[in-house]
Amino acid sequence: MKKYILLLGVAAVSIGSYCAYAGNSATMTVTATIAHDVSLSVIQDIDMGTITINPAYDGNDTDWGYDSAGISVASQGALVSAPNVTVGTFTANIPNPEDCNVFNNSCGGLSVTGNDSYDISNFFGGNDESNACSFYIQYSGSRNVFKIFPQNCWISNISSVTAGSHSGTLTIEYNPS
Repeated sequence: MKKYILLLGVAAVSIGSYCAYAGNSATMTVTATIAHDVSLSVIQDIDMGTITINPAYDGNDTDWGYDSAGISVASQGALVSAPNVTVGTFTANIPNPEDCNVFNNSCGGLSVTGNDSYDISNFFGGNDESNACSFYIQYSGSRNVFKIFPQNCWISNISSVTAGSHSGTLTIEYNPS
C-alpha cells in the first residue's frame, strides 16, 4: 500500500508540475522580408546617330519613330533624315519576361522613366515637353534580355531645337505588383 501511495504522490506531483508548466506560455512574432534579386544591368546604351532636320521648316508637326530593331519608320515634317538607332539592351531577372512582347513603357514589373514620365523631354533643345522621345521595353526572346528603343520622337517646337550633341538619362526600375 505504501508503494501505491508513494506512486500516487509522485504521479500527483508530476501531473501538477505538467499543468503548471502548460499554463505558462508565450507567443513570438516571426517576420521576414522578401527581396527580388532582379539584377538589372545595362548591356548596351541607345545611340540615335545624327538626326538631320530642316530648321527653316514652316510648321511644328515633326515626328518619327523606330521599330524594336531600331529601324527608322514613319516620318513627317522637318525631318530630313533619321538613321537607324542602336537599340539599348539590358538584363533583368523577372518572372514571365514574355509579358514584354508588346510595345509598352512598362511590363512584367519593369518600367522606364526619363525626365518626364517615360519620355526624355527637352531632348532636342527647348525648355518644355515639346521636343522629346518615348521609349518602350520589349523582351528580346533571349532569357532575361530586354530591348529598349525610341518608339516615337517628336518636335512640336522647331524653333527651340538646337544643333549639337544631346543626351538624356533613362531609368529602368522593377516594381513587383
